[in-house]
Amino acid sequence: SSGINAEYGGAGKQLEAALAWIDENTVGLCKDEWSIFPSEGDSGEARANIKWCDNPTSLMHCKPYVLAVITKGIEVKNINIVESIQVLELPRAKFVAQGKKMFVASTTHIWELHLSDPVYQVDTLIKLKQFELAETLNKMTNTDGASNDPNYMARQRKIDTEAAYYEYTQKRFEKSIARFLKTNVPVDNVVGLFPDLLPQKIQKLQVYPAEVAVCMAHLTQNEKDKGYEALEAYLLDKRRDVTSLEKELKNSRDVKIIIDTSLLKCYLQNKPKLVASLLRVENHCHLNACEKALRSKNRMEDLITLYKSKGEHDKALEKLKQLANMQNTQKHDLSGPDPTIRYLRDMGPSLFELVKKYSKWVIEKHPGRCLEIFTAPNTASSLPYRDVVEHLQSINPEIALQYQERLVEVFNVRNTEVETDLLTTLISKVAEEWPPYSGKLAAGVEIPCSPGSEPGYLGELRNKLLHYLEVLVNYKAEQILRRIPHEIPLYHERAILYCRLGPGDYEKSLALYCHVIKDQEKAEEFCRKYHQNDDRIFYKLLKMYQSPPSLEVLGFDRFKVEEPRADMDAAIEVRVKHFRMIDKQEALALLPPETRLADVNRLFCAILKDTTRNKRQNQMLKSLHLFNNLQVKSQMMSLQSDQFIVEAQDNCCVCNKKVGEAAIAFYPDRRIVHYGCMTQGDPQPPRTD
Repeated sequence: SSGINAEYGGAGKQLEAALAWIDENTVGLCKDEWSIFPSEGDSGEARANIKWCDNPTSLMHCKPYVLAVITKGIEVKNINIVESIQVLELPRAKFVAQGKKMFVASTTHIWELHLSDPVYQVDTLIKLKQFELAETLNKMTNTDGASNDPNYMARQRKIDTEAAYYEYTQKRFEKSIARFLKTNVPVDNVVGLFPDLLPQKIQKLQVYPAEVAVCMAHLTQNEKDKGYEALEAYLLDKRRDVTSLEKELKNSRDVKIIIDTSLLKCYLQNKPKLVASLLRVENHCHLNACEKALRSKNRMEDLITLYKSKGEHDKALEKLKQLANMQNTQKHDLSGPDPTIRYLRDMGPSLFELVKKYSKWVIEKHPGRCLEIFTAPNTASSLPYRDVVEHLQSINPEIALQYQERLVEVFNVRNTEVETDLLTTLISKVAEEWPPYSGKLAAGVEIPCSPGSEPGYLGELRNKLLHYLEVLVNYKAEQILRRIPHEIPLYHERAILYCRLGPGDYEKSLALYCHVIKDQEKAEEFCRKYHQNDDRIFYKLLKMYQSPPSLEVLGFDRFKVEEPRADMDAAIEVRVKHFRMIDKQEALALLPPETRLADVNRLFCAILKDTTRNKRQNQMLKSLHLFNNLQVKSQMMSLQSDQFIVEAQDNCCVCNKKVGEAAIAFYPDRRIVHYGCMTQGDPQPPRTD
């Protein structure tokens, strides 16, 4: 059988050992003035638990007390408490026993002991600061074991509250906070135990026991810091509770403000790095109180985060603007435009007025960085395009152009509005740069050069303009044409725009290439590019050289250019190079009666050579096809002549079964095989003899 086997070294000076059963697994033994309580499963060495004021002669357990008979009488203790609970002076008491009642006996007297009311004992023990024993007795009063007994719960809350205040006076803040978490003491009352956390108006309303108030007034800074650290756990726990019980609490918002504001102040004292994490999530920090606390600790970055979390973007951006230009802000990492740029990028279209207001100083002082505000991945497509362009143009038109280019090149924004605006802006800037260049040309200082290679900024602008006119496809050509001043000779640009209007305006593009720009290669390249859209475009080119329309017909009468003149040499050149693309009869019909044979000799030679070449190629192809046809016929005759008879009794060379009426095949050496057996392999190689 199992039992308790603990060697504890005898009864000491006493001849007989005093012992008592504590519960089913534990027994109390006495050795001199000590009582030890080994349990079933102990390793063997008993542990001293209680020290009596004298050597006990008898021992008895009366839950939750242990009674010992000593020289003076009866001493009462609890296993878990060092101090004596009570000493009953009973002269010459020798024995103590318990049945339905408790008795103490001496040689001459017998006394009956009674336990006082546990509820009364609880109150008494609370006054004596014996909170653990009070808890034990309180549990004994809960006879049915129900944890929702209102009387039991009220006494337990009283124990926890008194214990919490007592632990606070002993500067054991962690234990105090752990007790407060079990009570219903208001949050502001607990927070008020630690100075400088509550507003003075609320702090004055708090009422505390006298000894607690005295302790509060004499806390050292080190003790305050320890208290703040312990309070953090309380505030975090209450923060979760208030969130889950928000609908049940009438003043939940006020409680949340106290909790979050106090938590921020605690973090500032001991864990300043956690302040930002609190402010980045949804919080109820009081703006003015937290602002004051953060300023006192010079936590400017956290102050900006506070403003942002409260929607006080104007304050945040104004502060960033001030700090950006201060020389001593390196320690805040808030100098320069970067913090403002990051802040503005996250604001979105609903706060665009603030973006306009506070991006102005960045655009003016840091033009190379300001586009990061408007072209971040999350803002390039969300901000109102038209408003951004107008805002940038009002401050720095060059930045507006860069913004439009970046939308097209980097973010691939290819819509009609953006493309048309970009090209219109480039034309306007080219028009601004053109007069000085034109003056230098007239004075002979500069010589004419190809479009896009003009000196300085003008060449760069025009090169971009020509590039975007070619690669972009969604812009409104007619709108851009109206923006080109007639006095500026942007004829290459006009030629591209006319062709974008459709086949009906190809003639204008050809007229510009042939008679204004006078670049036949460009004209021919244009025809090759758009030949699929208009199969008569080379005929139009020929006609443009041979019988060009007037400037008035073309609509070029406002241009400062010469009237187009026929160019027979160029017309003949077009006929010679592109006669395959032009109907020969129409081309010859255009020739004037006075045309000499020598003038068209090259044309006829080219046509004859091409005709002869085509004739020879066709004859060669005919011969090849005839030869191929004869070969096929020969092979067919050879195959048809080779035949043999297969009977149903013949065997398959693979499975050796009769072929019957199944599908068959045969090898070149005339071996017969079932069609399905061919995949199983050829048991014997075909004969070649």
